[in-house]
Amino acid sequence: MNEDKLKTKKKKGPDFDKERAKLDKFDARGIQTLFRTLSRNHYSLLQMVDNKASIILTINSIISSLLMGAMFVATESDRAVLEVSSKIMILFSMVSMIFALISMLPHKYFGSMYKGSDYNGSLYAANFSKHSLEEFQSEFDRIMINGKSVYDEMIKDLYFLGRTINGKQKMLLLSFLFFLLGLIAATSYNVSNGLRLFN
Repeated sequence: MNEDKLKTKKKKGPDFDKERAKLDKFDARGIQTLFRTLSRNHYSLLQMVDNKASIILTINSIISSLLMGAMFVATESDRAVLEVSSKIMILFSMVSMIFALISMLPHKYFGSMYKGSDYNGSLYAANFSKHSLEEFQSEFDRIMINGKSVYDEMIKDLYFLGRTINGKQKMLLLSFLFFLLGLIAATSYNVSNGLRLFN
């Protein structure tokens, strides 16, 4: 009996150890934690973009309102200078607000890379809401055939969501740059023309 046990152990030996090593390397819980963390980070970034765009919109609207109000307080000699600087600031503010609003638009997967991929965007509400219940169910049945299909679908969704966030961040950066340029240009014009308000 002991000999039989030894034989089975020898048979299992190196091959069994290799298979066991492969299984040990695959950490299902670690992978789930990775996907959960990445998803949380992506949606936190989306929320940050919306919050920053909202702040830029608020600041631009306040500054534009203050400039228009300052027109009534300025003296006749300063009003001509203030009119030009206000127009500069308001123009840049409008462009800045347009980019901020674009960055706040609901995200959508598009582009040649998305169209060329085999990903249907089934995990994103704006995509699957166009399908009927039967189409949505059959699509999820396809995804849930095995564990790898689920992971593949999540990887593609995270990738295209990351690309969308990158585009939104670029719009937000342009919004901030136009606001900053307008502020610098308007302030420089006022200083160079010796504007003296509230003196």
